[in-house]
Amino acid sequence: MKKKSFLLATHTFKGPRFEDHGLPLDVLEELLSYKNILVETAKELWRRNHPGRQRLRKNFEDSLNLKFYKIEHGSASVPIMREIEFEDNDFQFEPCRDELDEAVELVADTTDAASRDAPLPENFPKRLIYLFEDYGKTLREGESFEQKPVKRQKPAVYSLDTRKRILERSEGKYEDIVDIVGEIRAADLDGLNFILRLEDGSKIPGKFLPEQEEIITNALREHSARRLRIKGRAEFNPYDGKISRVALVEEMILQEAGEIAYDPNARPIWEIADEIAASVPAEEWEKLPKDLSKNFDHYLYGHPKEEK
Repeated sequence: MKKKSFLLATHTFKGPRFEDHGLPLDVLEELLSYKNILVETAKELWRRNHPGRQRLRKNFEDSLNLKFYKIEHGSASVPIMREIEFEDNDFQFEPCRDELDEAVELVADTTDAASRDAPLPENFPKRLIYLFEDYGKTLREGESFEQKPVKRQKPAVYSLDTRKRILERSEGKYEDIVDIVGEIRAADLDGLNFILRLEDGSKIPGKFLPEQEEIITNALREHSARRLRIKGRAEFNPYDGKISRVALVEEMILQEAGEIAYDPNARPIWEIADEIAASVPAEEWEKLPKDLSKNFDHYLYGHPKEEK
């Protein structure tokens, strides 16, 4: 396996302590907190992009490998690199955009909105707001961080005021959109209440509408073999970001246990293939053997060439 690094974002420390372009050791934890926010946001975006799938794809978190190799001038700027592994015979081009790229931009947008005392982006997972409690703990008056994703023109500024405004959004319980799958463990048809057990064992109460009673009773009767997928809004605990109850059920879908729900919004594979192909420079395509389609096994496995 080989490795290649790509610039993801630049995290700059601003203030008197950083004017000599050095980083005090006690602020290194800020980079870990920033990484944690990025990774958890990327995981949440992946779940949104793959509705019905409760488990992250294999090695998802391991693939989000972030490093820095130097501290640049301009106060103390830390280029955060994403390291990607690839096989020796893989094409070595810039990787396709994924949830981590989306996350680093969304966190910057969230920081920028809070710095201007504007509403946070609607698509930022509100259940992750509590993570900002650890980000900025070492900041002093007159200091700030600048987050600059690689494709962003201007950095987002994170100061003590920014941190305070973000955390104020998590005071008291709050609602956010959910798409969850679980096992119905109890139902009260008179009170229109239910208990949903998620894969991690947590149990979440909620209310259903009268017209959803048949789905609820079927899900309860066949709870050992069926799972209920719920789309709607839920109330979250601000201290740990976990769901405390389902506040509104917009859609219920009964499915087999272990079934991966069909995603009508998923991109067709040919569009993804076209996007990958478009990212390859023309001069690299020209390096491919002219008889590749005819002698594919020869170039891939070393089989004898076919004669013309």
